[in-house]
Amino acid sequence: MHLNLKARVFLWHVVAVGLILAIASFGADWAFRRMVLGEFDQSLLDLAETEATAAMANPAQPIRVHEMSPGTAPPSFPRLDKFIQIVDLDDGQIAARSANLGTARLPTPRSLLDRLRTGETIFETRKDFGAEPIRLLSVPIEHGHARYAIQVGGSLDDADAVLRSARLLFLAMSAAILTAVALTGVTLARAILRPIDEIVRRARVMGASALADRLPHPGSQDEIARLVETLNEMLGRIEQVFEAQRRFTADASHELRSPLSRLRAELEVTLRRPRERPEYEEALRSCLSEVERLSRLVEELLTLARLDAGEVRETPAEAVALRPILGEAVARLASEADRRSITLLLDAPTDLAVRATPGATALVVANVLDNAVKFSPPGGQVRVEVTPENGTAVVAVSDSGPGIAEEDMPRLFERFYRGSAARGTDVPGVGLGLAICRLLVEAQGGAIAVARAPGGGATVRIRLPLAR
Repeated sequence: MHLNLKARVFLWHVVAVGLILAIASFGADWAFRRMVLGEFDQSLLDLAETEATAAMANPAQPIRVHEMSPGTAPPSFPRLDKFIQIVDLDDGQIAARSANLGTARLPTPRSLLDRLRTGETIFETRKDFGAEPIRLLSVPIEHGHARYAIQVGGSLDDADAVLRSARLLFLAMSAAILTAVALTGVTLARAILRPIDEIVRRARVMGASALADRLPHPGSQDEIARLVETLNEMLGRIEQVFEAQRRFTADASHELRSPLSRLRAELEVTLRRPRERPEYEEALRSCLSEVERLSRLVEELLTLARLDAGEVRETPAEAVALRPILGEAVARLASEADRRSITLLLDAPTDLAVRATPGATALVVANVLDNAVKFSPPGGQVRVEVTPENGTAVVAVSDSGPGIAEEDMPRLFERFYRGSAARGTDVPGVGLGLAICRLLVEAQGGAIAVARAPGGGATVRIRLPLAR
């Protein structure tokens, strides 16, 4: 049986309060019983001490029960419902007894007389005397040269009746309190969980098309308010992810559509009529260029997909020397730089090591260097410098290209975004290189930033944590 939260809260609340009331009721009954019986025993003891004092005050007179007040004084009410008996401890015979005892005899078994002879005061409850249980006190005394025991007994019927009434009162009060708590619990559970029900209702109607909506704030600063704020923050992050996904899909579709359209148009024009061999070769070279563009785009999209899936984070970082990675990237681009008369300069310490993934670091450096070479004019210069700074290694790649426009700076790391310098030239690219670099660097605990050089060109700074 599966109960909802409201039912579980109510059930546990009632069970907890019921247990507390049960413990409190049993404790109160125990304490009240001890109090009533204690008062009853004290009344027996007071009467026994009164009889003992009166007997020892006149040791020359025969021992007797002092149950009547002299003269015209009113009767002693403490004695009316008490039985008094004086027993000779030597032979166990009754020396005196109260009038209300009649011919009956309070229990005096041998074991009781033996204990009294040792001077022990004894309280006991007897159920074998008359129709009602009695509480019996036996106190040994000395009268003259003889030893006696004063026994005072009283019926427990009234005390038991009081205890039964108190027990019923405790039970009725507990039942009334538990009922009130149950009704209050239902009301409080509904009141407390009503905002959560409203949150659930609103959340159920929110779909991908309504991610801009937010849950209503209760206006308080309690746990419900913190829950709403947390859910709204989560909705904001989900909205950003969905928006980025929509933008990414639209941009990818656009980037794929353009080369495919050109490729299709080129093929259709070529097939409209028979052509000479050089014309076919030119058409095939144009188609090959578009296919290469598509291949680069697909490779970069696959790289982004792997990054979004967290594959880079699953590869553990290690201490790697930075200069060999930079030297290998510079060597790969040397032929392209020579072809365009671009000078490549590398200034990096040989003993500097970073904590990073070698493959990811090499890809980042290769992408940044490739951009620097592509945007540098013929005869330009690309410089790679490495300096340690605040526990990180800063790899600065500077070029002598056209630089970066002010309006392009905030969007350089967005996917498929190409700056005005790239859009105004025939430099190949789809605008994914820097986005891939940022994901790779940040996955390794580093950072990447781009700045405009004062004399023209741009500088990309890659920060990687130093190996300890």
